[in-house]
Amino acid sequence: MILRVAIVAALACAFGAAPALAQVADDRNSALIILDGSKSMNEDAGNGGTRLDAAKRAVDTLVERLPSGVPLGLRVYGSKVAETSRAEACRDTELVVPVGPLDKEQLRSTVQGLTGKGRTPIGNSLLAAPDDLGSGGQGRRTVVLVSDGGDNCAPPNPCDAAEEVSRRGIDLTISVVGLQVNERVRRQLECIAKAGGGTYQGVDDADKLADELAAMLTRAFRSYEVEGTEVTGGSAPEQPAALKEGLFQDALAPGELRWYAVDVPAGQRLLASVTAIPSHETSGQGRLRSELFNPDQQPLTSRHEPLYGRGRNVAGRVASQPLAMAAPAGSQGLPPGRYRFSVEVERGLEADEVPVEIAVQLLDAGEAPGLTREAGELGAAQTPTPTPEATPEAAPASDGDGSGTDVLIVAVAALGGVALGVGTGLLLSRRRLA
Repeated sequence: MILRVAIVAALACAFGAAPALAQVADDRNSALIILDGSKSMNEDAGNGGTRLDAAKRAVDTLVERLPSGVPLGLRVYGSKVAETSRAEACRDTELVVPVGPLDKEQLRSTVQGLTGKGRTPIGNSLLAAPDDLGSGGQGRRTVVLVSDGGDNCAPPNPCDAAEEVSRRGIDLTISVVGLQVNERVRRQLECIAKAGGGTYQGVDDADKLADELAAMLTRAFRSYEVEGTEVTGGSAPEQPAALKEGLFQDALAPGELRWYAVDVPAGQRLLASVTAIPSHETSGQGRLRSELFNPDQQPLTSRHEPLYGRGRNVAGRVASQPLAMAAPAGSQGLPPGRYRFSVEVERGLEADEVPVEIAVQLLDAGEAPGLTREAGELGAAQTPTPTPEATPEAAPASDGDGSGTDVLIVAVAALGGVALGVGTGLLLSRRRLA
């Protein structure tokens, strides 16, 4: 269930995210998934199936959420030729679904028919990606590589291949999802993402693959302009900016940490996404960090990834991170109440400020995430009710027998609880994909 929310979140950042990001679709933009179909994908994923089974479920979940017709393609390597001949197995990379208007049934049936057989020719697959995506138009082109292993067919070296591909066009980037990889493979996949001007995300829980894919692919079909209601995050967890559902925008200086909060009622779970969008003029390299806390200020989810400025003919990079409750409030030790999250753009980027977009959804039990498209409404400020000062009260008169002492009785009113103020904002209209 969670591998399904890393393919739905890397495919909802080309198209939004799981944390769904609400964006304006741009049909000039296109995306390509490069999927590992090698023999190692037959290994147990720890969730009652193989890694390839998990990828199939994630894609199946994904196509249910995506609008038909978005420009998307699929390349698969290692699924047709066994390792009996190294040379032949290293040529086993095929564009199985050409980049074009999404045919959901075609993509679903193609992925369901895959079997893991051969080697891992990542470098050769990356070199084919520019032709897969085409060179027509001025739209952005996004590649998302999903692999459980490193390249075992070099040459070409996959990092060199990624850099060569990124140099072919200012608007072509390569991001990577590593599924249950070891340290050596992780270093190679991170190198590919960095050379390709994209981001890397590791997934140990196969059920989270859909989330990570959606988070990466949501942004492939949107502009670089932030949208939503303007908000300024609080400087401390005790003073967060309160948000309701919808889309919001803020701007953070490098090194600045800001706080936001969402009130989550029983029976619903919070799904938020944070996207940093440096301008094309930004240079340097920093990191985007975000963290979600429960009402008792216990950390639930922590995310961090590189945030690049322009370099190697690549424009400023976008980084997107999902922040999600694992279950509805009132279950699994998640109380209803005010959930806070922090966002920080670490120092390193050479910019006065970096635009940040925040999407917020509250989902009922079993409800699937959608694309957040409408400006959000600001929530209510939450401030403690001040305790009144003590008021002296006159003592009863002495009975006059000389034994009495005047006594001062002090009445203190102890007022508990928290007062909720009333906030106003833009009318929120939620649109979720069927």
